[in-house]
Amino acid sequence: MKKPTAICCALLMLAFACAARGQEKAKSTENAKPSTPVKVQVVLTEYDGEKKVANLPYSFQMYSEPGGSASFTNFTRVGVKVPVASIGKDGQSQFVDVGSNIDCGVKTEEDGRFTVRLNFERSSLYFQGPGDEKGSIRTSGAGQPYLPNIRATSLVLLKDGQTLEALAAADPMNGHIFRINVTLNVQK
Repeated sequence: MKKPTAICCALLMLAFACAARGQEKAKSTENAKPSTPVKVQVVLTEYDGEKKVANLPYSFQMYSEPGGSASFTNFTRVGVKVPVASIGKDGQSQFVDVGSNIDCGVKTEEDGRFTVRLNFERSSLYFQGPGDEKGSIRTSGAGQPYLPNIRATSLVLLKDGQTLEALAAADPMNGHIFRINVTLNVQK
């Protein structure tokens, strides 16, 4: 007699536990914040002293995820493969990527601000000829190729409509200054 009663009690407790768990799941989905559509703009500006040499804008339409970490949900690869003569017996050219690589992710914070996670890489191609002055470079022509590279990883905390300078760095070859600005706008 005790055995069937114990089994019935165990089944009843199991049924109540499952019902309570189902209610907890319903409450957690009610409390979950929706994804927010945002536009992130990344602008790389290159200066030679006070003179602006290049201004390269990149834009992402994406969703900001609530809580957790700002994983990389969007990426852009813009550039070309350039043949560069390799040193060796066979004299074969090697193809090198020149351009921009950007990985971006956005997370919504509790206070309504946004954490933008950004990986940025930019490479370019310059030449220095045999008769060129040391430190002088050209963007075309014969000579030894140089592949300057700028690489940055940043976590930037922004409000809607805010722009922030995420990086300022100098090119050791020619002294040019690179600035990376990040802007976030909530999309309606």
